[in-house]
Amino acid sequence: MKRKTIIFSVLVLVLGTAAIAFGLTMLQLQDDEPVAEHHQHDTQQLTQNEKTALEAARIMTTWNPATDYNRTAAEVRASHLMTDERANKIEQPERAASGQGWNEAARQGATSTPSVEINYHTDVEENTVAVFAAWEWTTDDNQSTIQEDEERIYYFAFNDQGEIHDYTYETTRRHKDNEN
Repeated sequence: MKRKTIIFSVLVLVLGTAAIAFGLTMLQLQDDEPVAEHHQHDTQQLTQNEKTALEAARIMTTWNPATDYNRTAAEVRASHLMTDERANKIEQPERAASGQGWNEAARQGATSTPSVEINYHTDVEENTVAVFAAWEWTTDDNQSTIQEDEERIYYFAFNDQGEIHDYTYETTRRHKDNEN
């Protein structure tokens, strides 16, 4: 009887160990998938392309309507992050920028202050980075004076040298949860 108890105990121990090992393996596999899909938001974890995309989006959404003829001026300021070919494709429209927020910012001498982050919730092709950008208009005394109802999602495509070789963006209405 004692021998049967020992064999049974060893069998339970072996099966329990195997079950725990299997469970830990499955848990590790589940944990690895989201990490690959949703990178850490710590800037030390960002790839060089992600850092460049954030810088480009920040530059491209920093406007000073008192001196910028239109929003394309900011794209020109970000051209140092692009291939020469892409930078040369930036065309300034002949029409000045307009819109309630832009015109009011010009009157108040305000500049847009962007908030940018990598958009991990958008499927993108290899070597493409999506960036979410929102902004508010602030005056020289750091007063937020104008609420903007737009935001953008940029898509930056990179070449093997880490330069932006193409980009597009979507302008959308600001989500309710982002409003102050």
